[in-house]
Parts: sequence; C-alpha cells; structure tokens
Amino acid sequence: MKHWYLWGLTGILAVFSAIASVESRACVHPNDIYYWADKRDAQHYKFEEALNCADLPLETLETTLISLGRIGGESAVEQVLPYLQHENATIRKAAAFALGIAKVPAVGESLAFALESESDTEVQYRMALALGNIGYKDAQSVLTQIINQGLSDKNQSKQKVRGALHGLIILATFHNNKVEGFDKVDTKQLLTYLKHQETQLEASYLLARVPLLDSDNMTPFLELLPELAPPAKANLIRALAKTKQRQVLPTLLKHLDSEHIGVRVNSIRSLANYQENPVSIAGILQALTFDDSISQVTALQTVQAVWLKSPELLSSVKAKLKHDNSWVQSEALLALIRADKGDKKTAQQWLESDDSNHQRAAIAYYVKQNDKDNLKTLAESKRKIIANGAEQALTPEQETAKEASKTEDALPKLPAIVKLETTKGVITIKLFADTPYTSANFIELVESGFYNNTYFHRVIPNFVAQGGSKVGDGSGNVDYSIREELFYRSHLPGTVGMATIGKDTGGAQFFINTAPNIHLDSNYTIFGEVIDGMGVAIKLEQNDKVISAEILRK
Repeated sequence: MKHWYLWGLTGILAVFSAIASVESRACVHPNDIYYWADKRDAQHYKFEEALNCADLPLETLETTLISLGRIGGESAVEQVLPYLQHENATIRKAAAFALGIAKVPAVGESLAFALESESDTEVQYRMALALGNIGYKDAQSVLTQIINQGLSDKNQSKQKVRGALHGLIILATFHNNKVEGFDKVDTKQLLTYLKHQETQLEASYLLARVPLLDSDNMTPFLELLPELAPPAKANLIRALAKTKQRQVLPTLLKHLDSEHIGVRVNSIRSLANYQENPVSIAGILQALTFDDSISQVTALQTVQAVWLKSPELLSSVKAKLKHDNSWVQSEALLALIRADKGDKKTAQQWLESDDSNHQRAAIAYYVKQNDKDNLKTLAESKRKIIANGAEQALTPEQETAKEASKTEDALPKLPAIVKLETTKGVITIKLFADTPYTSANFIELVESGFYNNTYFHRVIPNFVAQGGSKVGDGSGNVDYSIREELFYRSHLPGTVGMATIGKDTGGAQFFINTAPNIHLDSNYTIFGEVIDGMGVAIKLEQNDKVISAEILRK
C-alpha cells in the first residue's frame, strides 16, 4: 500500500531531533508495536523491550498487551498473563481483553481465578466476556453461576453480570460444541436484569439466541415487554415467539407496523414459528401491503413453502414480481422457488437483466432445477453473477483466504474521515487510529477508486449492510487478505466492521451495523463509525451502490 501523506523516516528523525520528551525516550514507539503485531510475530524483541521498559507510558503498555492478543497463540498469552495482576485497572482490563481475543482456552482457569478477586467493575466485565470468547471448558458453568447469583449479592456488580451474559452469548455463538443445555440458567434473574438499563440489552440478547423461555416461564416476560427499550423489545419478541405459544401471536401482529425497524422486522420474521396457524398468513399478507420495502422484503423472506398453498398469499407473492423495486421482485421469486412454484418465464427474462437482484434470483431458479446441462451453458454467461452462480452449483467450493498483504513501514495520519456517496445519500465514516492497518487499507482502496460503483450486495434488515463488492453477488474482492485488529468496541448501530471468512481474512468488504450485534464482539475488527448519515445507512437496500468514495481531511 502506498500512502503519499504517510509520515516517514524524515518526519521521525525530525521529531527525535526536535524534542526530548518522555515518549521519545521511551523504549518503544506504539507504531513499532502495531507493525510487529500486524506481522504476527509475538516473539519479536520489541514486545520484550516494551514489557521491560521502565519509562513506557501506560497507553503504550495497553497497546502492547492488546497487540499480543491480536497475534494470539501460547507465546503471546504467556507474556500477557502476568498483567492480570497489575496494579492499574486499565492494564488488567487490557490483559483480560487480550487473553480473550488470543483464543487459548487453557488460560481460562487463570481468568476465572482473577475474576473471583477482581474489584474493578469494568475489568470484571472484560474478564467474564473473555471466558466465553476463548471457549474455556468451564465457561458455561462459571458464567451461569454469576448470572444466577443476582444483584442482591454484595460481590456482584451490574458490569460483572453484563459480562457473564455477554460471554455466554459469545460462547453459544462461536463455541456451540462446548455448550450444554441452558436449563441451569435462572430465568427469574434474567427477568430482573431486563429491568435494569445496564443489563437489559445483554439479557434480551441471550434470551433471543438460546432456548430459555417456554410455556411455563414466559408470561412475566410477555407482561414486561411494553416497558423495554426498542432494541431489547425486538430481542424479546424473537425469544417469546420461539416458544410457539398462541398467546404470543397477538403481540406479533400488534408490532408488525412498529416505527422501530428492529421491532417490526423481528415481529414479521417471528411469524415463521407458527407455520400451522392461519393467523401467520394473515400477518404476512398485512406486511406485504406496507409501503416500505424493508417490511415487504422481510415478509417475502419469511414466507414458508406450505403457506403458498393459500391462493390469496400465492397471488400476493406473484404480484410482487411486478413491483417497482427489484429487491422486492427478487425476494418474491425466491419465495416461489422455495415452494417449487418458481416463475420460469420471469427467471428466463431476468437472465438477460442488468439488475444484480434479478440475476441472483434467476440463477437461483436454475440451481433449484438442478439441470446440469443448462447450468453448464449458464456458466458461460457474459453476466458475471449468472456465471458465478452456475459455476458454484456445478463445483461447490468453500471460499479460501488470500495471501496476507505486505505490512507497510509507516502508518497514515489517523483518525481520517471518509465520505461515501451512495445511491441512497451520503454516509460519512470516521476511521480509527487504533486499527491502523485496517484503516490504512480502507484509505488506500478509497484513494485508488476501488469502491467507486461497488455494491451493497448483502443487506439484512436490522443486522448489517455489507458493501465493497465489485459484483452484486459478493464477488470481486481484492486479491489479498489483511489481518484483524480487534479492540474493545462493540458492534453497535453505526459501527463499521471488516467482513471476513475466518481469522485474518479481511480485504475490501466492510459492513455497517444497523442494529446491536453484540454476538460479533471480539471477533470482527471494528475500524470506523458512521458520524453522519446513519439514516441513510439504515435505508440501504440490496443492490444499492457506493457511487464514489473520498477522503475528507480535517
């Protein structure tokens, strides 16, 4: 990567010759630490030099520990472990976070032991979350015990409970094979946590993602629903619907047209839990009449094959093939395809369409037919999406990581501001300084014009809008990978993350979180945040584009 505005050797020499500050006398500059972390060399002498430096600022020590965590592996965690006992809470917090992202389960015992005596609430939160993130063998037991103790225990804090809830969420997401049943979780305590602002989001998120509610314990949660903040309400709606109890259906119907997109989307999606109930079909028909494309797309994605036995719903879905929005049109065809009622004439027409939504739905029709001869012909299509879909169906292969990019010797001036001109409007993003190589990669791609005329190819309402694809099916990435730079930040609405297919596999594709996606925390690099245009980001649809991108310098 070439950055004409990077401060280089001349600038460094000028700094060293001009001042004799504490930072200049310090053993290691933070940029050296970032550099060797990006090189994934935990044994480089700069780390040892930093950890043994008497004059090292606490901020640089914090950076050193987090950087070792980014590298991961036993060599890295051996250097970090002693700092769980450091006198400074910020350093203990950094050590806990570093161990969490280093993903060495064997350190779980040390983390659990340190958590028992930890007094700082923010450090407690980080330690509990880390236990879940590393997949420690006893994590479920330890975290469940914290949750069940409740807030009346003098040794408990809301942050410790929040960390236990969050840790259990991530354990269930990324280490499902290490999770047993959740019958030992005290749901009465979860009800209490829903009533506290500090723990409400995590409690609702856990309820939504793991089976904790049933016909015997759901009633008080249903009664509490109106009092919750919209993000927590959206999560609890999802959790209640999973019980498949009939008394939840009126609540779903009531919130189908909610002003809050999360509540609305989760209410529509949750109708899928009631496949045998005709009320669900009525709810979908209602959602299909709404003016906004998000509601219509969500309803079409929720349609179950068995529901299309209803002449009224089948007619309504087919009518959407003529809608003026191509995303709605394509989801209508996909709904028909799932029920083996695909419109062949429409699929044939869309094979020649220049619209990426049409092309994706058209090739899905032919893939469902599993006509190998036809697919071989389509693999030669001049339309990349058609050819890609046919080739994938004929020779399905998992996407693999590209070769890692070369690490630069210098870093860009950060934070930087990026302006994305999209088909929905302008989105302005601030790039962070503590994810320097991810930010540098994004800057270079913007400067090179890579993002101009690229697609938001993966838009999931109330989740993410993912962009950076040269082709509207997600292909057309760069030919290299960049390494992760995980940090404390949470995937809250407006944060910008790097899309990956595994550790250190980022490239050009990024995503804007349009909802709280805290199950992704400590596992995907957050390298920026939307500082203007969040309303535009929420309105993004599949097939929208980045028209142009530019760096705005302060």
